[in-house]
Amino acid sequence: MPKPLAKAFWALGAVSIRVKIVGMVLGFILLLGAGLALRVRAGLETNLAQQLEMRGIAVARDLAARSTDLILTNNTFALYELVKDTLENNEDVRYVFLLDAKGGVLVHSFSKGFPPDLAQANPVEPDRRYRLEVLDTEEGLIRDIAVPILEAKAGTARVGMSERRLREAVNLVTQQVAATTAVVLMIGVATAYVLTTLLTRPVDELVEVTGAVGAGNLNKKARVWFDDEVGQLSTALNAMVADLRRSRKEIEESNQQLISRNRELSTLNAIAAAASGAQSLDQMLGAILSKTVNTMCFKAGWIFLVGEDGRHLFLTAHTGLSSDFIREETAIDIANCVCGQAWRSGQAMLVRNLAMGCPRLDRAGLERDGIACHISVPLKAKGSVLGIMNVACEHCNDFTAEEQVLLNSIGNQIGIAIENARLWEELKRKEELRGQLLAKVITAQEEERKRIARELHDQTSQSLTSLMVGLKLVEGATSLADARQKSAELKALTGQTLQEVHDLARELRPSVLDDLGLVAALQRYTGEYSRRFGVAVDFQPLGFDGRRLTPEVEIALYRVIQEALTNVVKHAQAKNVSVLLEHRGTSVLAIVEDDGRGFNVPRTLRSKSRENRLGLFGMQERAELLGGRMTLESKPGLGTTIFLELPLNGR
Repeated sequence: MPKPLAKAFWALGAVSIRVKIVGMVLGFILLLGAGLALRVRAGLETNLAQQLEMRGIAVARDLAARSTDLILTNNTFALYELVKDTLENNEDVRYVFLLDAKGGVLVHSFSKGFPPDLAQANPVEPDRRYRLEVLDTEEGLIRDIAVPILEAKAGTARVGMSERRLREAVNLVTQQVAATTAVVLMIGVATAYVLTTLLTRPVDELVEVTGAVGAGNLNKKARVWFDDEVGQLSTALNAMVADLRRSRKEIEESNQQLISRNRELSTLNAIAAAASGAQSLDQMLGAILSKTVNTMCFKAGWIFLVGEDGRHLFLTAHTGLSSDFIREETAIDIANCVCGQAWRSGQAMLVRNLAMGCPRLDRAGLERDGIACHISVPLKAKGSVLGIMNVACEHCNDFTAEEQVLLNSIGNQIGIAIENARLWEELKRKEELRGQLLAKVITAQEEERKRIARELHDQTSQSLTSLMVGLKLVEGATSLADARQKSAELKALTGQTLQEVHDLARELRPSVLDDLGLVAALQRYTGEYSRRFGVAVDFQPLGFDGRRLTPEVEIALYRVIQEALTNVVKHAQAKNVSVLLEHRGTSVLAIVEDDGRGFNVPRTLRSKSRENRLGLFGMQERAELLGGRMTLESKPGLGTTIFLELPLNGR
């Protein structure tokens, strides 16, 4: 016997008696059913194909006979009606057309145009009664029958017979044979199974108990069916299992506390490693949550963080949840459920029955995800709750007291990690923006120098040149009247030059800010701003009464308000702007409010576009350098308000 066959034989010999008997019955019935199905299918196909050809020949001959007179009388309409009637009254006919004696198409049944090569596909000799040709088309095999009309003197009748109904009939009979074979197969297998079960049941149960013990299930016992060798083996196996059960219980009791401690340490260590990795906040929370769920053997977990508005919770990380569950948690406001209670109270909340404790969740979805209960753990840092971590189990009693204490510790650790991550991200963002702002300042300085150079070259230099030319003309004047006229022109040119130099100096730094103070400078700037851009500005100074501020505070307030009004022109599309400047004794408050289109503040501050961020960040930098703070409030369509407060250090 060849070696591969020998291996196959020994492999078959290793299976159980039940499998062997059932396999033989199964193979015999399958072989018999397959042979019967193939034989029936082949015979049926042959028979139906012959019948299809005979029907096609009869239809073609009838068509040729009925169309003879119509062709001779050139009655095209009647020919179309004949073709249509033939197609409608014969389900197997795929197409019908008539050719004239020269092979041209008289009428056809194709709605989308006659195929170009079909007329020459089945030529028939005049002396033949018919000719059949099998055509392979995109729709399958078509039996094309051609019948000459009056020995091809009047033309040819062509009919195409489709095999679609033939195939459907063959497939139906084949399915019926297969179904009968399946029924016989089930009956045979069931009979063989019952007979073999009676023979092998005691041995199978003994093997089952042995496998369960090997897998660690020491509560399984073997039933003693008869007092024979198998029964004695079952009794000995039961005694051995009882001894193993007692030994394992002692070991489990002695190691339970050690396992619990190791679990806590491994969980905290895994969380610390995930929190210390160089990654974003979302990635860090996802890694921490996965470590917590996997290490503590929970079913699933998800984390909500408090939004920037401080009034809503948003799903940030999750693991072990279905897409439907995640969609529900994202779409539904959780402020009034257990998660919201844990957030407001700062205490962990245990829900032992989610179907009752969280009625907003879909009960069918909970059963599908295998979640029965969960605990909501607040994530705390510096006395504030930054979010909620939920971990879920399959059974309501899975949360032990030790696990709840450990989860509270994990919640505090995650809260600190969130706070550190946010501070680090904020620091990186500020450092990046500070670098961009510095680059913008340097660029702005260079651009301002270029502008001043152009102004001096294009205006002041030309004016001075004109002045020199005018002086030469005065020197060469022939009369006193001519000299006076030239002097008047030079005087006007000198005044214009002085005004240009004055305007240039005022653009660099308004002198009124140094001479008269912040209030006067802003009054002049807002007036010029309204005339220049057509935006109504309402400037209201309060509490100054002629008092001056320190130069650094005045220039900071002036530049912040100037930048705010510049942003209104660039982005807000506002019609009215209100500027309030109030002296409060120990601090000064500036409020700039417009009725423009507004914007999404968090999205803009996180935007990658430098133009969207640098102006706002520069205003914040000016405020922070003087120990103040700036607050920005805006929503799309509701305008923008900027609050700036600077301390006066006792002035």
